[in-house]
Amino acid sequence: MRISQLSYSPVALACLTLLPVTVAHGQQTNDFGWSITPYLWATETRVDLTLRDADIGTGEISFGDLLDVLDAAFMVHVEGGKGNWTAFGDLTYLKTSDSTERTAFVIDTDSKQLFFDGAIAWWPGGAGSNFNLYGGLRYSGFDDRYAFRLIINNAPVGERRSTKDYYDALVGLRYRFDFSDRWALLTRADTSFGDSEGTVLLQANLAWTVGKRQQNRILFGYQYKTAEFKDGDLKLDFDYQGPMAGFNFRF
Repeated sequence: MRISQLSYSPVALACLTLLPVTVAHGQQTNDFGWSITPYLWATETRVDLTLRDADIGTGEISFGDLLDVLDAAFMVHVEGGKGNWTAFGDLTYLKTSDSTERTAFVIDTDSKQLFFDGAIAWWPGGAGSNFNLYGGLRYSGFDDRYAFRLIINNAPVGERRSTKDYYDALVGLRYRFDFSDRWALLTRADTSFGDSEGTVLLQANLAWTVGKRQQNRILFGYQYKTAEFKDGDLKLDFDYQGPMAGFNFRF
């Protein structure tokens, strides 16, 4: 199902959020330093829409469909600290545009999405060890602009803007399974709740250490996430899943 076929534009926008936090685990030392991870999550997304508790539609959106409407994207995770504590921030910015034809109108959609996770992590064995717990804030922001024009002569007939912000408390844990000096499995599980109706994220990445000083990692794995948002009487349920990849720079 293509995005342009969805009857409610914010569905397409929320599907483009990806909502990943590619966790950059630190070195196995208490002197953690800094870690930067650009990443990509190639999602297959299922969307269920409910209006006043009545089911009004379901759609499936492939990663290829998302690329068709994507104008710009920036995704990065940054983490730093030492001792038993680190702090991380994860930023995702997306800009999309699409056009949908109705019986007499064309609807041009221009959307911007900003997502930010900020959290403090506690490492019982010291920063960069195998296990940590974290808590913080998850922000999801949507800015949607709609322009309506007639099909018959392309004349503009009106514009509309919709903005929505969600602030959630975020809690989770991460664990690293070391297979060798160069190979490890990085796992993560978290949930958030507050302005949204709740999210759950599960993630597993194989990490291959590279570089002369073995400071950096190539990450590839899989992530699954459920998220539920409510906007007035409309409820949107999402299931995201798909492969992900990133490169972890450690300093």
